Amino acid sequence: MSELRIPPDQGSGVDDRYRMPRVVRAAQLVAVLLALMGILCTASSGWLLGAKPALLTAIPFVPAWLLGLVALTFNSEGQAVRIGAILIAVLNMLWTIPAITDGRPPGPLAPIASLVIIVLLFRREARDWFEPSYW
Repeated sequence: MSELRIPPDQGSGVDDRYRMPRVVRAAQLVAVLLALMGILCTASSGWLLGAKPALLTAIPFVPAWLLGLVALTFNSEGQAVRIGAILIAVLNMLWTIPAITDGRPPGPLAPIASLVIIVLLFRREARDWFEPSYW
């Protein structure tokens, strides 16, 4: 008998080219969680302390919210989305450094999360996901 080399079933008709790599999904998850943390911190500050402290709490989270919005578009193709997310992560890292010394949210969590996002989006799988080769 001849042995047939049949590839295993990929499941539900989804090709691997259309599945988001783990590094991109991890970067997306970190960015969205950072943005949600900003919403939660701002809302709780507004509820407990009032409008002015809520505004002072919200200002360091503005780049994190932009990064969260860009992360929701990771399913689209194009290097512009990846490069835009990296640049916003760098902005977020630089923007939140004064919050560390002042003792305000997000503290050291935002620069660390931004660095994680940058490292994940520079991986080869992420580059290949955003700009797949069709040839």
